[in-house]
Amino acid sequence: MKENLINRKQYKAVKKMDRQEMEVFLADIYKTGFEDGVDAGNKADFKIQLVEVLNNTKGIGPKLFDRILETAKEMGI
Repeated sequence: MKENLINRKQYKAVKKMDRQEMEVFLADIYKTGFEDGVDAGNKADFKIQLVEVLNNTKGIGPKLFDRILETAKEMGI
């Protein structure tokens, strides 16, 4: 989690919001978090599929398997 999620200007704007503005603001935050969660889930599914494909590929031993996964981690996969 980021250290500074909100700056002073945003904090003051939130303090001045009425109920309806706050609902819209929170719905937007929820939507953003939900989309981030979906993206994270898709990446996890891809990692599982990658591991299964590598395990079922002839000629890929433990050393090559580890090197491939390390390269994938460096790429952010």
